[in-house]
Amino acid sequence: MTKQRALSLLKLIATILIVAASIYFTIKNVDFSELGRSFRQANYLVALSIIPVIVLSHFVRAHRWKIMLTGIHPQARISSLFAGVIVGYFMSNIIPRSGEFVRPYVTTQRDDNTTYSSLLGTIIVERFIDMVGLLVIIAAVLYFDASLFRGFPEFEGAIKNTLFLAIALGLVFIVIAPSRWGLRIAQTISAPLPGKVRAKVLDVFTKLQIGFGALHSTRQTVLVVCETALMYILYMLPLYIMFFAVPSGLAVSPSLFDAVRLLAVTSLAYAVAPTPGAFGVFHVTARVATMSMLQFTEADAVAYATIMHFINYTTVMVIGGYYLVAFNISLKDLVRRGDARVHAS
Repeated sequence: MTKQRALSLLKLIATILIVAASIYFTIKNVDFSELGRSFRQANYLVALSIIPVIVLSHFVRAHRWKIMLTGIHPQARISSLFAGVIVGYFMSNIIPRSGEFVRPYVTTQRDDNTTYSSLLGTIIVERFIDMVGLLVIIAAVLYFDASLFRGFPEFEGAIKNTLFLAIALGLVFIVIAPSRWGLRIAQTISAPLPGKVRAKVLDVFTKLQIGFGALHSTRQTVLVVCETALMYILYMLPLYIMFFAVPSGLAVSPSLFDAVRLLAVTSLAYAVAPTPGAFGVFHVTARVATMSMLQFTEADAVAYATIMHFINYTTVMVIGGYYLVAFNISLKDLVRRGDARVHAS
């Protein structure tokens, strides 16, 4: 067995174990008769109303991408970028993280005005911007809601300080990486690393140079920040709307801040333990969060997580599947490309 195949097998086993453990803790101690009642009493009209918001959030991501590409690919079509975003999410629902590599491939197949390397460079920048955005959300939740760590003051201070430091470093990195000194600093710091590792580090910085270099104006930067904020709002809204689709949500009157807290918890969990389409990881974190923050019953918490995830997952798979058929894209080719890129990164 080659080293790459062994690594692939280990990642597969780890993913299966994470999903299995997540499912176990999601349904642990749940009364299935009560769970059936929760599903029967759920308001599916309210639940289905989140679909347009989900689609709009992906469109905003595609539009933000177009803004980032203004300086290097001004003729990039929003329709091609949106297709790339959706198919990227489609693939991440099959192979975690693969969508980041599939997205530029799909876009270049549909738009001759773009190149794979430049698109990938901006996607790497997107990843850092999204990471900083998530850290800002988590830090804000921790700052305004000390009850998350009630009874554990020693952890509260340590976690807050760590997150604030991470945000500061992230912001500094975003400022330094695109500058002419960014690559020089990377070359100096990575000098002691083994050849292959150093080559990967420098490759990332080179792509960052391309990606950040696409932001030529203050206007571009401001628009990217504003659309990032809008994107996270659109990620939060479905979580909020779905609160009112299950009985417990009607009983406790959740707030928008509760949805922000849930977004922070579930997003952080997926960042730490990515699974296909956040399967299992979203369910268990959403169950724990809705029970602890909103006093949902166990059954309603599991129903909330299951319905929310099913609609989100299915929306992406249906639209992504449409693009595969409409554009005559081979799923087998995408799986091969996505799998190879993930293992190479």
